[in-house]
Amino acid sequence: MAIQLSVAVRTARVTAIETTIGTAPLLRIYSGAQPADCATAASGTLLAECTLPSDWATETNGVLTKSGTWSDSAANATGTAGHYRIYDSGGTTCHLQGTVTA
Repeated sequence: MAIQLSVAVRTARVTAIETTIGTAPLLRIYSGAQPADCATAASGTLLAECTLPSDWATETNGVLTKSGTWSDSAANATGTAGHYRIYDSGGTTCHLQGTVTA
């Protein structure tokens, strides 16, 4: 079964992501494959970590895109990035993860 969503529903879904995660979340980039899900402990070597801007994502027509400056002035370790995780501002709860490609 294929599903299609209106722009209003897509907007509500993607807006909920930034609202739930909150302001100033942490982006962490790790080596290796991502864990099975966000509830699984982090894996790989932490290569980089940065605090994202308060308004870190922008919604346009149901699509969420990054906004503001996302940068890390000093890497935590060397290695090849394999996946990322976005945590709440306290760094305790992973809410979003995915693979990293060149």
